[in-house]
Amino acid sequence: LPALRAFLHPRAATSLSLSCALEDTDHPKAMTYWAAFNNANIHAVFGLSQQGILLCEAPDFDPNRANDLRRALSGREIIGLSGEARQIATLRSVLGLDQTPTTYDKIEPLLRMTLDDLIVPPGPTQLRNMHNRDLPLVRDWRLAFDREVYDEGDTPDLRQRSKDRATRMTHSGQGRLLELDRTPVSMTAFNAALGGIVQVGSVYTPPALRGRGHARRAVALHLAQAGETGTKSAILYSLSPAATRAYQSIGFTRIGDYAVMDFAKPVRIGDPA
Repeated sequence: LPALRAFLHPRAATSLSLSCALEDTDHPKAMTYWAAFNNANIHAVFGLSQQGILLCEAPDFDPNRANDLRRALSGREIIGLSGEARQIATLRSVLGLDQTPTTYDKIEPLLRMTLDDLIVPPGPTQLRNMHNRDLPLVRDWRLAFDREVYDEGDTPDLRQRSKDRATRMTHSGQGRLLELDRTPVSMTAFNAALGGIVQVGSVYTPPALRGRGHARRAVALHLAQAGETGTKSAILYSLSPAATRAYQSIGFTRIGDYAVMDFAKPVRIGDPA
């Protein structure tokens, strides 16, 4: 574990989920890890979540070692890939998944901020914690968020996933609601937090309330709160050009791209040829 932490920590902007899962072994965040070594030094880390998402931090992974990776993953089922875009392109290729059908396959701008650069937009809105009484609203908003992001219909499977995500977000203590005159107008959350860095996610404003700066103020106020308790930096993946501009207006800078894909059905990794 110390060697994994030492490798992942300096690369937190692209591997925060891998790092957080080392510290949280509870389902569904728990992962199985594999590390590739060059002599005695780690040069690539792969993690497979309980749900079947394969993540990687492998900037220097040698494609010639593809058989080693396939052998390590042999028999495992994978439902998706997530990580820095160029690394995921390499991973997808070496696993022979280039032509595997997907239901979601996007490259999203990766943004980072040092909280010293945070700009909090002025406004009359107030930020507060989510409470159990907010669950019906948060579930509805999370379902709307997921339908918009994944371009899916209102299916029982999506509804259950959205419900589970909303429940975790509300109970984690990391979810926030922005209110105007005590009426919620936007939400935000930290999807991950470790060692002074947080990952912003689940940012949603209902369509009728957009264009008023609610989302950027919600994110900025939440980060300001986090800064008071020791958080030094933040990352996020932007879902649209408009969102990217909004985040840049409060201090975020684009540092790269992040790939997220879900396969149409689970893929079982076979033995190397």
